[in-house]
Amino acid sequence: MNGLQRNGLVWLTAPGWHRVLAGYWDVQALGILRHWALRALPLVVCRQRVENFPPTISLGLPAPSVWDRRKLALEVALDEVERVGWFPTLEQLKQLEQFEQFEPREAFAAAINEIRLNAAGFNGTIQVYGSFGWEALTDMIYVRPSSDLDLRVEVPDRETAVGVARALNALRLPMRLDGELAFPDGSAIAWREFLQWAEGKVDRMLAKSRTSVGFIE
Repeated sequence: MNGLQRNGLVWLTAPGWHRVLAGYWDVQALGILRHWALRALPLVVCRQRVENFPPTISLGLPAPSVWDRRKLALEVALDEVERVGWFPTLEQLKQLEQFEQFEPREAFAAAINEIRLNAAGFNGTIQVYGSFGWEALTDMIYVRPSSDLDLRVEVPDRETAVGVARALNALRLPMRLDGELAFPDGSAIAWREFLQWAEGKVDRMLAKSRTSVGFIE
């Protein structure tokens, strides 16, 4: 589990859900958690909040509109994790039926093509988190007209990251584009902030990981 990164996904075991549901929750929170447990939906890895033994993993559950977009925070033990994974990729969202009549579906294809064409041979993974990612995972309503398209783009080094950030900045889509660049060391930097650094407009940038947050130059 040491390789778990922020914005990764975690699926709990049945005993793990049993323990979570036995906790002290208000009526709305318990309803959300029961829905998640019944459908075996994932939780998202957050920045670690608790340092204790045995170690735990800090997880989040951003509920959809039907539950007022409420956000829940959980701590689970390592042995309560059944499997780990990631949000769907742009390529996968392009194929999902739930976005068939939705204008941004065409934007997914445009974004894929433009990023790969303009980022100097970039061939990494482009994942979609945020509202679009959660709607794809749960088939519940998260996306609103004002929703950003949040992308997590895996880059091998800073040189590639510069090309990807410039390609993202050049995209013209029907929704605002946001997200971050994910580096092999587990750190992630908002691509807009990274682009400002690359262009010499700022001298440092904020990097986030599962266990820390801080500025780098």
